[in-house]
Amino acid sequence: MKTAFVSASYADRDALAPVLDAIKAALDAAGFRPHVFVERYTFAPEDARRMMATTLRDLRAADLLVAEVSHKAIGVGIEVGAAAAWNIPVVAVRRAGTEPSTTVGGLAAASIVYRAPDDLRAALAAALAALSL
Repeated sequence: MKTAFVSASYADRDALAPVLDAIKAALDAAGFRPHVFVERYTFAPEDARRMMATTLRDLRAADLLVAEVSHKAIGVGIEVGAAAAWNIPVVAVRRAGTEPSTTVGGLAAASIVYRAPDDLRAALAAALAALSL
């Protein structure tokens, strides 16, 4: 089964829970195993090297990166850049009314703007089908 690394702001993970659920549902339906890093791991500040080694290991093993970019997060940007460098397709998603990231948009194979989790689920499903991954 293909794996999709899901990147999101760690600081905003609780607020993003319904969005992450919609992403996971769309990925499951498309035959991807979602790997939501911010739900799977917690690291102490002194574990920064181990956190980044784990992040890059897990991302390198993925077939796709879905980046939730409604909230600016350096880690998400690093993950997008690494995925692009490793030729892992990137799908960027952001809530309507939030500022787009031109950097992420310039690397993404698809970009989705959503108003609600249900909209996101449907749009992500359509984007995954169009990308033929």
